[in-house]
Order: sequence, then C-alpha cells, then structure tokens
Amino acid sequence: MKEITIDQVQEQARLWQAQGKRWHFHMFTPNCVFNERHDKHAFVLENRTDDQTYVVYSDEPHVEADRELVKMLHGDTILDRDRGTTSSGNEKMQIVLQRANDLNARNIPWHHHMLFPDCLFNQHQGQWNICFEGPDTVVEVLYDKEPVDDLSSIEVLYAEQIGSV
Repeated sequence: MKEITIDQVQEQARLWQAQGKRWHFHMFTPNCVFNERHDKHAFVLENRTDDQTYVVYSDEPHVEADRELVKMLHGDTILDRDRGTTSSGNEKMQIVLQRANDLNARNIPWHHHMLFPDCLFNQHQGQWNICFEGPDTVVEVLYDKEPVDDLSSIEVLYAEQIGSV
C-alpha cells in the first residue's frame, strides 16, 4: 500500500469512478482487525481493476471523505434514513442490525466493512461480505449478490453513530 493524502484519495476515487474502474474504500479504526497500525486511523482506497491500493493514516477519521465516497460508490440515497431500514431478510444481518441499534443507543462505538468479492481484506473471495466489528465481536455476513439494502441499513446506523447524517 502506498501512503498518500486524503485529498489525493478523493481525487483518485473521482478519477476511477469517471473511468469506470472497480474501486472501493475502507475506514479502519485504530482497533480494527484489518488495520496494520493500531495507533492511527487508516483510510484505504483499492482499485481492483489495476491492482492499486493507497492508504492515509491519521489521528482522526476522515468522515467527510467517507460520506463523499460512500455516496459516489453506492449512490446518493445510500444514507437516506427513509430508504435504509432496520430489518433484513438475512437472519444473521438482522442480529447485526439489532446489535448496532443497541450499541448506538448506549453510545458504544462500532464499525463495519463492505468487503467486495475481490477485496484484499475479504477472506471469502467471490462473495460479498458485510463485516461488523463491535466490542469484542466480529461478525461476517456473506452474500452471493451485492447486498444493497442491508448495506444501506448498516450505513445509516453507522452515520447516525458518528453524526454524519
């Protein structure tokens, strides 16, 4: 992973989006299971079309960049509370959403990841993976198709937690 600035990450994502590249990103907290550095937040940008990966390390999360890129990647309605729901047809995801709601109500931090089928961090290559990290808990929910509704639900809950909606 090549280290760059958050402005360069946003610029690169915009370029890849315009070029139709397969890209996605991650925000890793210092205690995240995927973060190589446990003293910093990590913002990782992956381009699977060209096998390029960039990272930004910082003392604080890049919430504004997260909001811009999640909308660019999944559409403007991804954080729409009316579109997002707190229920899922996937039993395992339903438990995750209930847990996220409970943690939000108690102001206990949690985060999640959307691991694309070809993501560097996805141990289940070929499947979509929503990975939930709560206190002492990691839950992976696997899908054969992109889980847009479940992603929207967890994104809305996460955005509410960090105050970005």
